[in-house]
Amino acid sequence: MLDHIVLATPDIAATAGWLADATGVVASEGGPHVGRGTRNRLCSFGDTYLEIIGPDPDQPDPDEPRSFGIDDLDTHRVVTWCARQHDLASVVSAGAGVGLGYTAPVAMRRAAPDVTLDWHLSLPTGDTEGGILPFFIDWGDSPHPSSTAAPGLSVVDIHGVHPEPDRAISLLVALGESLEVVEGDLARLVVELAGPAGRVILP
Repeated sequence: MLDHIVLATPDIAATAGWLADATGVVASEGGPHVGRGTRNRLCSFGDTYLEIIGPDPDQPDPDEPRSFGIDDLDTHRVVTWCARQHDLASVVSAGAGVGLGYTAPVAMRRAAPDVTLDWHLSLPTGDTEGGILPFFIDWGDSPHPSSTAAPGLSVVDIHGVHPEPDRAISLLVALGESLEVVEGDLARLVVELAGPAGRVILP
């Protein structure tokens, strides 16, 4: 089940401005990921959301590379999606069964403007097939960020492109997820969003 879509960027303010110009929706402030050198802004799709994530200028550079390859980006890019799952141990087991590595649950925290959120992630340790294979999240007792994120966007389309679509689909099924995947030369995730001012395909 889709939890959120990740749009990584080297400059959150610039990307949020680009999205606002294209769709008419201004992303709301999320908050910092302390110690990881990142922060985010969010747009709600209803019960799911778009996460714009990039470097936090108020934090020092982290000891490890920032998530989602942010340090290597020169422009914004849709990098992956996140699936909602309350039993992260099952993800690790299912992934191992088809040769996919997923981390044991990792605890995370973010101080949002009105609440502190706590959650756990299970992250892929290998190839994500161009972002087609998701990472997984369990929000526990925390409120879901979509409930307070800026409204107005909707997902027109989300699908994968892959040289071997049947293989990518079979891996998703093994993980308990589904996503349309079509054949193409380069494995990637394609997302089209719509807002009151227009539509945009995320690069």
